[in-house]
Amino acid sequence: MCERLVIGNEALCKDCDVPYAHAWCVGKKSDELERLITAYKFSRAKAAYRSLAQLLAQTVPALPPDTIVTAVPTVAAHIRERGYDHAELIARQFAQLGGYEYKRTLKRLTTARQRGATRREREAQAKVAFGSVAPLTGTYLLVDDVLTTGATLKYAAGALLAAGAKEVWVGVIARQPLE
Repeated sequence: MCERLVIGNEALCKDCDVPYAHAWCVGKKSDELERLITAYKFSRAKAAYRSLAQLLAQTVPALPPDTIVTAVPTVAAHIRERGYDHAELIARQFAQLGGYEYKRTLKRLTTARQRGATRREREAQAKVAFGSVAPLTGTYLLVDDVLTTGATLKYAAGALLAAGAKEVWVGVIARQPLE
């Protein structure tokens, strides 16, 4: 994915080959947004999920009422470290705020960590990382906290479509280009 994921409540740049139809991003991972995400993920500031979900709700336009919200599944080791699945909490709160159904639809098939990986490593890891927990129908909003290369969202969305989802959209809190 290129650096042109649109920030705000606009549609996805159409130059990238991704399996999802729309993507929305709250902002760049910098300043206050970066501090909030970092505290949430690495300093046990669990209550921050409410603020992050609220920011996402202010960014994503009203979706059809039958849209199902789901999250990119977190590696089990990270859930054990934090005591919670950070992406799932944001997605559940977003769903509640918008009156949408939340469903856990994906499972992690690998334990590879993306943090610190190169673009090529991230792509290879994400390609085999996700599977659906059951056959699917309907339209899904896939939620994650940070988009770096786009590989995670690309392959997670692909897994939803392979399981039968009609369409997948993406909502992320922050965009952080790979350095």
